[in-house]
Amino acid sequence: MNRHSQASQLVAALQNFSRDKHILNGLSSAAHYNVLAFQIIDSIRRIHYMSTLTSRTDYMNPLRKEPNSDLFDPLRAACLHLRENNYDEACWLVFLATHFGRSSKTGWVLCRDIYSGLGTQTWTWDAITDDFDAFEQWFASVSDELTLHSSLRQYGNHRKYETKKYHSRRSIPVVFRSYLGFIGATYSHEARFAEARSLAATPATLFELLYSGLNAVVSFGRTARFDYLTMLRKTGLIEAEPGHAFLKGATGPLQGSRLLFSNSRSAGDRLETLNDKLAELAEIIPAPYLRMQVIEDALCNWQKSPDRYVYFGG
Repeated sequence: MNRHSQASQLVAALQNFSRDKHILNGLSSAAHYNVLAFQIIDSIRRIHYMSTLTSRTDYMNPLRKEPNSDLFDPLRAACLHLRENNYDEACWLVFLATHFGRSSKTGWVLCRDIYSGLGTQTWTWDAITDDFDAFEQWFASVSDELTLHSSLRQYGNHRKYETKKYHSRRSIPVVFRSYLGFIGATYSHEARFAEARSLAATPATLFELLYSGLNAVVSFGRTARFDYLTMLRKTGLIEAEPGHAFLKGATGPLQGSRLLFSNSRSAGDRLETLNDKLAELAEIIPAPYLRMQVIEDALCNWQKSPDRYVYFGG
């Protein structure tokens, strides 16, 4: 089905939802409906793209997991490591991808350079858990260089306030050490997630439990926690699903939600009510999983330009 046919079906579904469930006051014109429909389609396609990577790793260039190559991509590398049963390394790379983000200007260069030890030693999960002090000493020795040439290695847009300075309460070693603490003394992602599954009755409660636990990771706010867990799901590393949009602490998704239901970015329903309404809205999304992320992502982008379609990558 082409994009315009998909959009037409989504517009009809949104109109039915507005009539039968909750009035979508922010969709006051055909343009508003169409733009939101196309943003939803874009969000679905981004999730589908990741699922395609996980199912076609045999066709992927192995240099994608080589940190000394310009082709390095931590998410593709995670998919390749998962195929090779390197579960810890796959999860570690998803964490690194989330923490550093992909810069629109410098791509994955910052993530690659930290992971590769600037070409001296690859800080794999095994290496960093075997001798974290060695990593910290290495980082301390290169922090000035990273800071001096900061424009060459940039964080992604969602992470732009993070630092490359060693003497910081949110320095990279501080963040990494707190992540090791989240995983636990066994340093096994599999064991950590299995423990969480034993306490969770559903994929939604598993997501909620891990989301709460990630509060222990320094600099991991609402967006980072949400992105990390949904990326673990997209790469096939865990079976966890957000049961709501986790609007507490959100900016773009919250503004989009308020605009959708009350036609105001700053006023409207309480967070709990908005989360409940979005959970109902997610039921109309034609995606096999992560429907709440589709809604969250689409509304964040839609509210930036509600009546004129603009493509937002990433």
